[in-house]
Amino acid sequence: MGEKRTRMRGEERREFILAHAKKVFAEHSYAEASTRELARASDVTEPMLYKHFGNKKGLFMAVLREYCDRFFSMLGERVQRQAEQNLLEELGHVLVDYRETIAADPDIQKVLFQGVSESRDPQIANNVRKHNERMYALIYQLLERAQKEDLIRSDIKLDVAAWGYLSVVFAMQYNIVLNFQGGLTDETLLELNRLWLHSLRP
Repeated sequence: MGEKRTRMRGEERREFILAHAKKVFAEHSYAEASTRELARASDVTEPMLYKHFGNKKGLFMAVLREYCDRFFSMLGERVQRQAEQNLLEELGHVLVDYRETIAADPDIQKVLFQGVSESRDPQIANNVRKHNERMYALIYQLLERAQKEDLIRSDIKLDVAAWGYLSVVFAMQYNIVLNFQGGLTDETLLELNRLWLHSLRP
């Protein structure tokens, strides 16, 4: 196994390190995750980590960027595909889509939450902010299209409506990290979606 890994190309090695670092950051706090542990999890030396990412912060930010991009790509493709078929139905289901995308890789949300806890660092905070801004923009664009098609009220302020959805997204992030018992089930999310969309309808 070790011999095979030494023959990895640079990009393959980088992907391998990122995947294992995501798991370490998800299971521990950013502060607790040492470069020694991160290197051991990826079966590389600490100098190899520094060669690819500079330091622990560089590795953490690379994990954030890589996996937040993957998460948003999966979510965006799912939402846009279903919105093309039935926009109103998707507006009533988008929160469950978010939850199902989380379920595909819960560690991404845990790492994102670690980024929130380290948001005193402006570079880390910027990465987390960009992720949430993309989510806001996705919902806003759906609502904007729905308003143009007279599916929701013309007097609705779209930024307010988008924040209504985003507030539940943030609740889901807390729910998965804190592991609330009997928390936000699919049934609960569908009902929240239904109530919120009902308030936006003509």
